[in-house]
Amino acid sequence: MHSLVYGCYTGLALIAFTLIMYVANLYMNTIIQYLSYLLLIGGMVIGALQYRKLRLNGFMTYGQAFSVSFLIGLFASILSVIFFYFYVKYINTGLIEEILAMARQKMEASSGSMSQEQFDQAMKWTERFTTPIGMVIWGFLGYAFWSAIIALVISIFLKKKDPNAPTMV
Repeated sequence: MHSLVYGCYTGLALIAFTLIMYVANLYMNTIIQYLSYLLLIGGMVIGALQYRKLRLNGFMTYGQAFSVSFLIGLFASILSVIFFYFYVKYINTGLIEEILAMARQKMEASSGSMSQEQFDQAMKWTERFTTPIGMVIWGFLGYAFWSAIIALVISIFLKKKDPNAPTMV
């Protein structure tokens, strides 16, 4: 339950960030989009620290830290991609066309060794994955993957051994 609550808080922060980027017309700036991972990391760390403090009497194993952190990231990603579907479908309806135009420009700039047939094939595959459902699926998989990686790393720092815990000999 704790992970769900902090996952929702983190997801809401990611949604607010997306809306701010839309209003500020910065939603196509890939460098600024990476700031969303700082929000994800922050939510995972704060949620895990609170879990350690409130539920585990200030102590937490690496496994517990990983589990709670990963679940926070997973729940945040679920909420984020559900919102993203509605964002692409109803709020920023031109986003997919902008993404495809940017992909076309990048491919044209680097297509020196690419034939027209290869270029057309590459754009066809890009268009297949750049749909609201495709972006939701890949977005969820991406956030889940990075949540696992982030949880693996931050758990190193969040674990705190209980000095009174029995040790195995």
